[in-house]
Amino acid sequence: MKTSGNGLLGSFVLVAVVIGFLLSCLTIWNTVQLQILAHRPLPSLVQLSDGRSIAVTAQAHYEREPEVIRRFVGESVQMLFTWRYTIAASLPGQSASRDPGIVLSNRARLPSSVYQAGFCLSEDLRSELLRQLAALSSRVVSGRNSQVIFNASLIGQPQPVAGQPYTWTVNVVGAQVVYSPERVEGEPIPFNKQITVRAIDAPLPVEGLLQTPLEQAVARIRASGLEIVAMRSLEPNSPS
Repeated sequence: MKTSGNGLLGSFVLVAVVIGFLLSCLTIWNTVQLQILAHRPLPSLVQLSDGRSIAVTAQAHYEREPEVIRRFVGESVQMLFTWRYTIAASLPGQSASRDPGIVLSNRARLPSSVYQAGFCLSEDLRSELLRQLAALSSRVVSGRNSQVIFNASLIGQPQPVAGQPYTWTVNVVGAQVVYSPERVEGEPIPFNKQITVRAIDAPLPVEGLLQTPLEQAVARIRASGLEIVAMRSLEPNSPS
């Protein structure tokens, strides 16, 4: 019995040693593979679902390319400061329809397109700025045939904000041109602002989930992973 017990113990020890050796080999193999993967060059091309290929570069999660920031700022300001109460026709041959607008808490009316564009703003800025835009647009745009078109003449290079990571300022110079039956040639209103933006997490698409038009607009506007956090008048001689 004693000899049998010793043999069983020896077999157990041998099996444990073999298992430990195999686990050590597996750990070493995984470590080597991770090192190879870590030093492997990242792919420079990504193929899209439509067959097109685009160039990509590795960057930090909240890092944004200057042109991405400039485009976001330009499109956002264009949407926020273009005011008209018409909805463009969706099909050829159709005529534009009347936009009823959105009535805000201050009882001022805002074009629906501007209301949707407001989701490019941070939450602590959006409500107050939209109320200001509604009050201003109600005074400037009078009647179906009046509209305000924003034209940018300069969108500056993004400048990092000291002490605020992944936050930039962009200078925008242009004009809001007011068109009305009385002034069909347009009357320009100068626009000189410094826009402060910061990086955020872009909304993730949910497969198979039907979205309302408003949800689609929000996802489209915030797809670049940026939002406007401040907007102030541009000081004279500010660098672009």
